[in-house]
Amino acid sequence: LRNLIHYKIFFEDKILEVITELESWERREKKVRARLEKDEADVSELDRINEQISHYQSLLHDMKKKMSSTDVSRTIFRSGNP
Repeated sequence: LRNLIHYKIFFEDKILEVITELESWERREKKVRARLEKDEADVSELDRINEQISHYQSLLHDMKKKMSSTDVSRTIFRSGNP
């Protein structure tokens, strides 16, 4: 049970890291869009940022699904019903 709790905490920390990274890319996207409006940035930079945003969104989605299944497994284990 202790290992499961440590795993859950570790996994939650990783989710928080992904959220932080995603938020960072989203802030960068806003800055680049503002620069694009002033013709001070290249569209390829925005394309690269959007690829990163998409990557982190997908990763977060997959991690959330994994977390949910972990919670289910933990509940089943704690209930004593294999």
